[in-house]
Amino acid sequence: MTYHRKIINRIKDSENWPEPERGDYLDILNEVADNSFNKDTVEGYLAAVLIYHQLTEELIKIIIDCSEFYIQLSIFPQQYAKRDLNGKMFGQLIKELKHSVSDNCTKKLIDQSQKLNALRIEIVHKLTLSSSLIDIKKQCKQVKKLFDSIFELYENIYDNYRVTFKDFKKYPDELEDMIE
Repeated sequence: MTYHRKIINRIKDSENWPEPERGDYLDILNEVADNSFNKDTVEGYLAAVLIYHQLTEELIKIIIDCSEFYIQLSIFPQQYAKRDLNGKMFGQLIKELKHSVSDNCTKKLIDQSQKLNALRIEIVHKLTLSSSLIDIKKQCKQVKKLFDSIFELYENIYDNYRVTFKDFKKYPDELEDMIE
């Protein structure tokens, strides 16, 4: 199947639009993180921080995929190759997101994600240097607050992309005409 045909087929079927690969599992992980956080123990907080970090990474990948699909549709029939995100670390994903389609929500998501990552590094890599368990608890609470903000921004960005994709879906014939 040609590049052009793949893009047209993808826009026609909303099941093929960018979305979490295992959304139900991400929801379960989020619940595990929240439950761990609510235990009000150091180990619960640390577990939650690591899960929130991984979830943020997945959300960033989805937004990058949305951005790439949007670019592909916008410049059609020219071609735009998707970036390979496999094996990219958190900071590299942030850099990729910075070079994607951007608006105020995306900029805020990048900022909040960088703050979450910096806190995670401080908490995990400097665990033995913390002056008290109260400090760890305070930092972990900041991570939870950042993640909640990131998730809200993600939902807003993702919903906006879905609306945009629906607009493209209304006129697949226009895309077809461009390749004939």
